[in-house]
Amino acid sequence: MIKEFFYVCLWSFLALSAGNSVDFYVSPDGNDYHPGTQDAPYATLQKAQDAVRAAKRSNQESLTVYLRGGKYCLKEPLVFTAEDSGWEMLPVEFTAYTGEIPIISGGTTLNLHWEIHRDGIMKAAVDYDLEIDQLFVNANCYRMARFPNFDPVAKFFGGTSGDAIAPERVQRWSDPIGGYLHALHEAMWGSKHYRIVGVEATGAFTLQGGWQENRGGDFDPFFRGGFHKDYLFVENIFEELDAPGEWFYDQKKKVLYANPLPDDDLNHAAIIAAGLKELVIFTGSQKEPVKHIQIKGLHFQHTKRVFMEPYERLLRGDWSIARLGAVRLENAEDCKIADCVFADLGGNGVFISRYNRRISVEGNRFTRLGESAVCLVGDSNAVRSPAVEYSHTLPQDEIDLLPGPRSREYPAFCMVHNNLMHQLGRVGKQTAGVFISMAEEITVSHNTIYDVPRAAICINDGCWGGHVIEYNDAFDTVRESGDHGPFNSWGRDRYWKTSYNGGRDIEPFAKERCLLDNYKTTHIRNNRFAHAGGHSWGIDLDDGSSNYRVYDNLCLGMGVKLREGFFRRVENNIIIDGFGGFHIWFPDCDDVISHNIFVSEKPYQFIRANPHCAKEFDFNLFYNDHGDITITGVDSDMNFEQWQAKGLDRHSLFADPMFVDAENGDYRVSPDSPALKLGFKNFAMNQFGVMKPAFSEELNHKPRSYKSVKTEPAIHSSRDSTPMQWLGATVKNLIGESEKSAAGIGREIGVLVMNVPSGSKAAEAGFQAGDVILRMGEERVDSIADLARLSQNRRGKSDAILVFNAVERIRMLQWDD
Repeated sequence: MIKEFFYVCLWSFLALSAGNSVDFYVSPDGNDYHPGTQDAPYATLQKAQDAVRAAKRSNQESLTVYLRGGKYCLKEPLVFTAEDSGWEMLPVEFTAYTGEIPIISGGTTLNLHWEIHRDGIMKAAVDYDLEIDQLFVNANCYRMARFPNFDPVAKFFGGTSGDAIAPERVQRWSDPIGGYLHALHEAMWGSKHYRIVGVEATGAFTLQGGWQENRGGDFDPFFRGGFHKDYLFVENIFEELDAPGEWFYDQKKKVLYANPLPDDDLNHAAIIAAGLKELVIFTGSQKEPVKHIQIKGLHFQHTKRVFMEPYERLLRGDWSIARLGAVRLENAEDCKIADCVFADLGGNGVFISRYNRRISVEGNRFTRLGESAVCLVGDSNAVRSPAVEYSHTLPQDEIDLLPGPRSREYPAFCMVHNNLMHQLGRVGKQTAGVFISMAEEITVSHNTIYDVPRAAICINDGCWGGHVIEYNDAFDTVRESGDHGPFNSWGRDRYWKTSYNGGRDIEPFAKERCLLDNYKTTHIRNNRFAHAGGHSWGIDLDDGSSNYRVYDNLCLGMGVKLREGFFRRVENNIIIDGFGGFHIWFPDCDDVISHNIFVSEKPYQFIRANPHCAKEFDFNLFYNDHGDITITGVDSDMNFEQWQAKGLDRHSLFADPMFVDAENGDYRVSPDSPALKLGFKNFAMNQFGVMKPAFSEELNHKPRSYKSVKTEPAIHSSRDSTPMQWLGATVKNLIGESEKSAAGIGREIGVLVMNVPSGSKAAEAGFQAGDVILRMGEERVDSIADLARLSQNRRGKSDAILVFNAVERIRMLQWDD
C-alpha cells in the first residue's frame, strides 16, 4: 500500500509541476500496483478512479484516464460520486485510447470442461456460485432453451405459439419452476413477462410478474391488460433444449447445458455469462451533484435482462419501467456520454433518472438491447397532483392549480444527439429509442432509429414540455406492437379525466388546465418518419396530448393523429400515403391544420370528432392519382367540394405539388408549385438522422424510400363488418385499428354502437354512440350474432348490459312486453 501510494503521489507531482494534463492509463494486462503510466498501466477502472481523486486534491488540471483495448469484466459497477467531479473547463475524462476498443463487460468469462450429454447437447460443471441470465459464445448470444424455437424472421419475439403453455406440453416438463413466460400485451401495446413459480399435475401453473405495463390488469374484462393468448413463448425449460444456439443452466446442480452452433467448439470458445445489471453509475445529490465527467469511446456489453426487476408505474401513461441502465445517471450535471457503443445488453442503454441537468448523450451506437436506448425519467414527487394508471381520474376540485413541477427531481436541458439506434426491445416491447417522462426541455436531434418494436421516440406524459424533437430519421418502427406510431405521446395529466376518452363530461376549464403540466410548447420539426405496410398513426399525439407544434416533417406512409387535447398546430408538413387522424376532439380545441401537403386518397379521417372544433383547416394542398379526395367520418363520406361547402379548407387546393425528385427522396417542391402560392415553405431533405460520418456511411445502403422498407403482411379481420339495426340504433362488430383505438379496447371484441337516434329505445336506455357492448347479463357479447341471439325472447324482462366507453358503464334495458 505504501508503494502504491508513492506511485500516485509521484505521478501527480511530476505532471502537475510541469503544468501538463494528468493522464492515467488502464489495461486488462496492467497491474494496480503500477504507477498508471502508458508503459505501466493500472489493471482496473476503480484504481484509475482512486488515482484521479488523489490527483484532484493536488491541483486543478485536466484529468484523463485512457483505457487500452481489451475486455474489462467488472465485479461491481463503477460508481462516480461528487468526489469524482471535474471542472467546467477541465472535465474528467474516461476515454478509449486512440484506435483501440475497450469493452466494459458485466459478464464473467467461463472456463469450463465440456463433455457430451446427448443429442448434440454438451454439459459442463460450474464450480462457483453464478446466476446466468445471458450466455455469449464467441460473441454470439445463445438463447435460453425455449418453445417455440427462435426464428429470426418471425414477427413477434422471434417466434410465438399459443401452444407454448398448453397443458399437454407443460405436463412433460419435469421442473418448470424458474422458467419464463413472455407474451405481448393483450392489446399489443407492449409486452408482459412472468416467472413460473408453481405448477400442478394438470399442467396449470402459477405465474409471478406482468408488472411491465401500466395499462390494465390480467383480469381486465375489456382485454386491455392481460397477456396475449397467441403471441407468447416460454424459455428456461430444460425439455425445450432442442436447437443449436440454445442453453440451460441447472442452478441447483450447477451444471450448464448447451447445444452449440455448428462452428462452435465449446472447449475452445470464448464464453461469457452476463452477471451485472448496471456497469457505470453516476450518483450524487442535488446539493452535491456529480459534475463534468465525460465517458468517450467505450463499449458497454453483457448486462443481465431486467424484465423481472421491480418496475415503477409512470403516472397515467402506458409505461412502467425499471430504473436501470448500463450507464445510469442520478443527480448529475454537465456530464457527457459520447462515441460509445452499447451492445448485447439485457436492459436499457443510458438511464437519466430524477434530478439531472445538461446531460449529453451524443454520437453513440445502441444495438441489440433488451429494452430502450436512452430513457429520461423524473420522479413523481416532482409532479403536482400526480396520479397513476389510466383509469385513475383525479377530482378536479382537489388538484393543485399551480403550473409546472413542484420540485427539481427531474431531467432538464439534456440532449440526445447524433446517435444510431437499432435492434432495440429484444425483450421488452413497450420500449423506444428515446423515452421521456416527467422531464423538461429535452432535445432529441439527428438520431437515426430503426428496427424497434414500438415507437422510435415516446413522451409518456405532459410533464413538463418544452422538448425539441428535430432532424431525426425513424423507419421500420412499430414492428411488434399496434395502435401506435414512430412518435407517440400521451397527455393524461392532472386536467385529463378518463371519461374524456369517450368525449364526455368535459369540464369548462379543461382548456385552461391542460397547460398546468404541459406548460411549455413541445416542437416536433424537420424529422423524417417512414412506415411501410400495415397501419400506423404516424406522429401520434394520443389521449390528451396538448401544446404541441408539428411542422416541417416528412411523413412517408403515415401522417399525424390528434386525439382529445388542446393547442396542437400541424403546419407545413408533407404527408405521403398517410392521413390526419382526428379523434374525439374537444369543443374549441384551438387545433390548426394548415399549409400541409397531403398526397393521399383519404387525407382526413375523423372518429367521433367535429371538424368545426378546430381553429383552422385551410391553405392545404391535396393530391392523388384519382382526381379527388375522400373525407371520412363526418356524417357521411364526402369529396373535396362537399368538404369546402362546409366552410373548411376554403383556400386549399387539389393540385400536383410538383416535387423535385420524389423517387429519390427529395420532396421539396419546384418554384412553380401551387403549394408555394398557398404559403408552404420548402425545408431541407438532406439533414435527417445521424450526421456522424461513420454512421452516415454505414446507412448509405439503408432504404430511404418508405416503400422499400421491409414490410410485414397486414393482419386482416375475419369479422363481418355489416351493420344491423338494434333497438333503433345502428350497431356493428368492432373491427380494425381505428375502431379499437377510438374505443380504447385492444382486440376485436364486442359490438360497437355507431348511431343512436333520439327517441329510439336504445336512446331511452342510455346507449350512446361509441359504446361497445360486451355483456348482456352474465353472457358475453363478442359479436352482433351474439347480440342478436341474446336479444331474442326478452319481452317483459330487464337486463343489465355492460358497455365500455372510456370507462365501464351499465345500461339498464327494460324490454317491452
